[in-house]
Amino acid sequence: MFSFSDETKAKLRNRVVWSRLVGWALLCYAAAIYGGVVTAPAIPEWYAGLTKPWFSPPNWLFAPVWTTLYAMIAAAIWIAVEFDRSGAEKAQKLRLQLLFVFQMVLNGLWSWAFFGQKSPAIALAILAILLLTGIVTLRIFASRRPLAAWLFLPYVVWLSFAGLLNAAIVRLN
Repeated sequence: MFSFSDETKAKLRNRVVWSRLVGWALLCYAAAIYGGVVTAPAIPEWYAGLTKPWFSPPNWLFAPVWTTLYAMIAAAIWIAVEFDRSGAEKAQKLRLQLLFVFQMVLNGLWSWAFFGQKSPAIALAILAILLLTGIVTLRIFASRRPLAAWLFLPYVVWLSFAGLLNAAIVRLN
């Protein structure tokens, strides 16, 4: 019977671990691409015509911020699941992963509601749920791997800022 050496097994495990990081990054950037596709057509006319609050950042800032945040949150979920120090069982890790996937779905739904449907009010409701799930995820990350929480924190802060911006747009329009 054929068997692998311990060194070969370790290399295979490392490849699997790294491939999971790539998978998380692909999920995050799939949400980003969807958001961009839904958002781009609405910016020149509809979004440009909205009254925005004084603290609204310039349009060019959103793409680099989201690109950075998606990289950070992909790394955060990967670290929290692959290098968990809490002794969580498989079922707990699966729930965390599903919660993360749910957040990516909510990200897409927000873009669809705000830009695709041109409904800032519905988008704000989605964002409230997204922020709540982000805070829950942040707490779980903190209990498992503080590094994962630190990587995820800017995302939660940005979601909070996005909520203020979204709420102001609802109020002003």
